[in-house]
Amino acid sequence: KLTTNEAMELVLADQSTLNPSGIIKDVLVKVKDPVFPVEFVIVDIEEDVDIPIILGRPFLATSRALIDMERK
Repeated sequence: KLTTNEAMELVLADQSTLNPSGIIKDVLVKVKDPVFPVEFVIVDIEEDVDIPIILGRPFLATSRALIDMERK
């Protein structure tokens, strides 16, 4: 379910702000056995391949992220 009427402002690392284009709610994500309801915030940002989006360790620890990277 996509909603756009949420009053939300995101503050970026450079202290600039942006408003999300929308929020996707009620998405079920299965992680091993349990299924979790999650929400995704959609932002419209200009692509810049020289400046990647980096998810910090607190986010990765909270989400218990498993990163499987193939060496090239």
